Amino acid sequence: MSQETRKTALQAKIDAVQKREEARLIKLARSAGYFERRALSNDVRAMFDTFVAASKPKQSQLTRLQKEIKTMATRQSAQERRDDTRRKILLGSFLIAQFEHKPEMLAQMQPEIEQFLDQHKDKTVAQANKILLSEWLKS
Repeated sequence: MSQETRKTALQAKIDAVQKREEARLIKLARSAGYFERRALSNDVRAMFDTFVAASKPKQSQLTRLQKEIKTMATRQSAQERRDDTRRKILLGSFLIAQFEHKPEMLAQMQPEIEQFLDQHKDKTVAQANKILLSEWLKS
């Protein structure tokens, strides 16, 4: 199952659990008689806080599913960054190998590489990058 399919399935499950839990809480409130009397928001909040304080509620399925989606998104983002880094390394290695075997290709690309290095928004970083590659670009 793909990440996107799994994420969609989890979101559908979250929606179903949320509806079920809301219905369960309304049923509990109805059986406790909360709908037979008028209660102000502060009163309802106080009753709810008392209930939560009196019991040690276990982590709800809804919270667990939401946490799982967040974890999945974090993992997916980290994997995308790792993949991007790997692509850059592979392409850089390929270009280095090509430049070693075809010096004319390096000579042709050298001005473009230097121009690319100059584009960094921080001029000190751009200069440090040029110094780092200076020995290699002079070959």
